Order: sequence, then C-alpha cells, then structure tokens
Amino acid sequence: MSTKSLDLRVLKQQLEVHLSRLALRATPQETHSSLALELLAHGEANVIFQLNQTALVRVAVNSPNQRFAGDIRRVTQFEYTILEYLKRTDIGHQLQAASLEPAADFPYTFLITNYLDGNSLDYSRSHLQKCAETLAQLHRLSAIAGYEIERLLPTVPIIEQPLTVFYHEAKDYAQPYLDSPTAEPEIVEMLHAVLDKARSRLSAERLLETYPHRCLVHGDHSYENWVINDRQAYLIDWEWAEIGSPAGDLGHFLSPVTVRRRQNYRLPAADRAFFLQCYYNALDDVTLASRIERHFAAFGVYPAVRSLCWTAGYWITANRWYADAKDSPSAVERMARLEQSRRQFSELWQEVMAWLDEEV
Repeated sequence: MSTKSLDLRVLKQQLEVHLSRLALRATPQETHSSLALELLAHGEANVIFQLNQTALVRVAVNSPNQRFAGDIRRVTQFEYTILEYLKRTDIGHQLQAASLEPAADFPYTFLITNYLDGNSLDYSRSHLQKCAETLAQLHRLSAIAGYEIERLLPTVPIIEQPLTVFYHEAKDYAQPYLDSPTAEPEIVEMLHAVLDKARSRLSAERLLETYPHRCLVHGDHSYENWVINDRQAYLIDWEWAEIGSPAGDLGHFLSPVTVRRRQNYRLPAADRAFFLQCYYNALDDVTLASRIERHFAAFGVYPAVRSLCWTAGYWITANRWYADAKDSPSAVERMARLEQSRRQFSELWQEVMAWLDEEV
C-alpha cells in the first residue's frame, strides 16, 4: 500500500476512534475523550503519533523495504519481534501494546511504545560516545544467555554474505536512476565507477568467514533514528534490521551519506576515530573487538556504497512516498534533504570512492 493516497487527517481520526474503543473495552469507566493524539512524523513506512504525551503509536502504512513484499502488516510484526527480543535492555523503546492484524474499524497495524525523552544525534563527542556504547551493547548481546539470535528467526533475516548482498542491493537501488531518461551522464558514470570498485573488493568477504560474529544489526543510522539524553543513546525504527556482521552498523553510522543528512554535516577524521575507539573499548572484549575490526576493514564501506546508490534511485521514486503528505513536517524536511543530496552527490561519491581505496 502506497502512502501516496494517504490522508493523514483521516488516519488520525480513525486511530482516535479505534484506540478509544480499545480503551473503553479495557477500562469501561474511561471514555475516548481522555485520548490525546498528535502527529509527530511521517516516513516511507510509518506514521508516528504521540499518545497522551507518554507513549508513541507507530502505524505501518507502507513497505518500501523489499523484504516485506508489499505486506504492510509485516512491518509491524517485524518490529514487534525485535522489541520483544530487546525488552529487558535499554537499547530502544519498551513495547506496551501491539495490533498485529488490521481491525474492522482501522485498516492498519500498529505498535504502542513508551515515549523516549531526548534529542536526535548531533555528532558531538558526547553523542558519539553514547552511540558507540549502545552499539557495543547491541552487538555483544547475542553472546548472552536469553539473547540468542535464534529467537529472532525466521522473522529477521540472516545475511550470510554481506559484501555480496550489499553490492547487489546497491546495483538494484541505482537501477531506477540508470534507467531514467532524465539521468545525467556524469552521475551515471559515477554510479558505474563506484559499483565497479565495490565489485573488485568482494574477495575480502573471506575475512568475515574466517573471523565470524553474528548479532542483531540495526542497519539505519540516520540521525533521527537516535534519541539521546544525558544518560544514554537509544535506537529507534528497526525496519531495516537484520542478523549479520556488526560492521554493517558501524559502516552505516560513519557513511558520509548518512552523516551529511544532518544539516550537511561532515564528520572529522579525528571524530570518526574517536567513535570507533569508544566502540571497541565498550565491547570490553579484546578478542571480539579484534574480530569486528577485521569485519569493518572488509565490509564497513559497503553500507556507504549502498546508501549512495539508494540516494540516486530515490530521486526517481521519492514523490510516490511524499507527494500527498505536504502537511507533514517530516515529509517537507525529507524532500528538502532529497534536493540537497542532488547537489552533494559528487562530493559524496568522492568520499565513498576514497573509502573503497583504503587497504583491507
């Protein structure tokens, strides 16, 4: 289901009625007038409302992620599985309730979680350290009793050969642009060059097999997917999660495409090194840190390659997500970011190509 024809005002009204009925059945003394619902964000997959200032309702309205095969129910079911897995940690939201099948009076699925107080990632050293510590906690979780990755199967996919998978996904993401009659020859040439360079490094995949470590990986580190307060950093929005190499998270977090989304920010090399050192220290396991360092050397750049190719393809497809969501501040902000990415593409390409030239 596409968000193109989605009327956010109607969606809000339907959700208010549905939640009121649920509340009335649960506690008959209350009425729907006690519900306060406010639109917070509208993305490709979810519309997020704040409920009574203390909770969030995350409504799945679309599934741009190909793994869900167009079934928006699977977006909710997927994140439900992950939040259940993480429920005894402070890594993300705490699950309060879930509607995993559409209801007669509300045609969407949704999750209700706690509201996390904090700010989005600003790439200050304080934030970088907190994010590094949260990622280290996530990546060592699979070695702790009760957090075996088998609990996530078969809902969360295992990525067996991440370099190969990310390379082919990058090709697929770039294709809408490469096929477009309005494609600029210079950008077409850049896309072919970055894909060729990524293909030439695929033999490094053997390092991940020689030094294996698999865990739950978040996979989408845009600054707004972090909520950070004085105590710690929380990860939200798990729809791109997978079971695989932790270097996928490190690579996406440090990708210039990811970092530049926040007010055209450029992460200094010293801060990049600071983040990685904080992360390896927080693992508190020299052997595991050494393994993940090898993973990062081989695989870390591939999330950046995929993001760069996704960016070009997204120029062609973005309007179908946001054309009819002009009243959503989130949509306006994302469209502005899209236009900015067109202007930045040459610089981003140069940074990704330089990363691809680093020694494995």
